Amino acid sequence: MPEFIVSLSAFNLDAFTLDSHVLLFLFLVAICAGVVDAIAGGGGLITIPSLLIAGVPPILTLGTNRLQAVIGESTAFITFLLHNQIQAKSLITGITFTAIGALAGSYSVSLFDKDTLEILLPILMVCITTYAIFSKRIKGTEATQGKTSTRSFMISCGLIIGFYNGFFGPGTGSIWMLAFVILLGFTIKQASIMTKPLNLMGNLVSLFFFLGISAVDYRIGLAMGAGQVIGSVIGSKVVISKGDTIVRPVFITVTLLMTSKLIYEELSSDHLSTVMSSIMN
Repeated sequence: MPEFIVSLSAFNLDAFTLDSHVLLFLFLVAICAGVVDAIAGGGGLITIPSLLIAGVPPILTLGTNRLQAVIGESTAFITFLLHNQIQAKSLITGITFTAIGALAGSYSVSLFDKDTLEILLPILMVCITTYAIFSKRIKGTEATQGKTSTRSFMISCGLIIGFYNGFFGPGTGSIWMLAFVILLGFTIKQASIMTKPLNLMGNLVSLFFFLGISAVDYRIGLAMGAGQVIGSVIGSKVVISKGDTIVRPVFITVTLLMTSKLIYEELSSDHLSTVMSSIMN
């Protein structure tokens, strides 16, 4: 059984409450996160620390964050769809295989150790950030010839990235965006738009998991979801009007922040002491 589920049994979720002014703070935070998420993903960098600062227990933070994120991603997806920015046909295959991958990943949480991923993820994010900063492809405003067919891309990346999202999660949006740019030749704007429904499916699967273990606070999640709706509409319209000029700098900023956070966590004293302990033993 995963460690966080074990810790859940020792915590009474029903006993947790928040003052109305803290709820307002989280609503405002969700608006900002919704804007960032709609443009380049990474809104969790804002919402998760804010939930923890507000005193929400870690397991409840993860589940509640999924609820408000799903509302925000749904809003962005609908906004792009209504503005004819989404290639709906090709997404059916991608959504289907992303769901399969995410289900397999969620199930595998209790079967495999995440330690290796925790070590490799900062390295992966450094590579993504470096590519985003220096690649001419990311700077391009015109789509190029893809390296694979759309169907093959949706099946393979849906399974692989969907599995990763269900199993681990951090940086999924960035991985999707880079995959679209490198493998299908999309511009960074097109990649940002097409990522939304695929990432949404992975988060939906994860949300159902947290709902199953009663680790979602509906009051907080829906309040933040309302903020996400506002932020996502604003962010989506910015993407449509400003395009690549806004998506690339926001994407680089988000990946830089995520990379810095991950490296800091890996080099923290607690982590180092754990590593040293395992070496000594």
